[in-house]
Amino acid sequence: MIEIPKLSKPAGEDKAPRWFHVAVALSMLLSAGAALVSALKTSATMQALVEQNARLVKAGSTPILQFYAANINASDKSEIQLAVENAGTGPARVVWLEMRYDGKPLKSSHALPVVVAREHRMEIDKSALVHTRSGSLAGDVLMAGKRQMIFSWRAEDVNDDAVKTLFETVDRDRTKLSLAACYCSVFDECWETDFGPDLPKAVQRCERQGHVSVNGG
Repeated sequence: MIEIPKLSKPAGEDKAPRWFHVAVALSMLLSAGAALVSALKTSATMQALVEQNARLVKAGSTPILQFYAANINASDKSEIQLAVENAGTGPARVVWLEMRYDGKPLKSSHALPVVVAREHRMEIDKSALVHTRSGSLAGDVLMAGKRQMIFSWRAEDVNDDAVKTLFETVDRDRTKLSLAACYCSVFDECWETDFGPDLPKAVQRCERQGHVSVNGG
């Protein structure tokens, strides 16, 4: 068997100055530090992008409820209309919705003419009010850009002088009406509103207990 001789470098040939080894170590350390800083900056940038994207998604899914009241319909005919519309960018899950006349909650918007008649001591045959219409919203989802009618009463359905007087009185007394509601977004962010000029108040959750939802919602 032929043995291959082991080659070795001449003594002293692989020796480098001490400063060279120090420089190489420092260079490696600086390189690692730069890589770490770069990684941290990249991570912070990605985190900021994720947070910004989350804010944009929530902004694009935020409901805003508004109270709509009118006495003229789309056909320019006399009609008392009370509605809630979602002027936001996302669907609203309405947990409860209260309608109050002179500060007192109504269980049904159908009761509005009756309550107004009682307030003004007017004698009215309740059968003459069968043409009033109501809609429920509490417990439902109102999509962005949609409107849900809560109460409507068309003047063309009024064919009695006494009821006509009541119709006009209800129209004037719309200023005594107020609404309050609690609703949530698809992300379970919830707000309470009194449909006033102030922004809705953020709450942890909507509690139905202690509230009278109009029209049995």
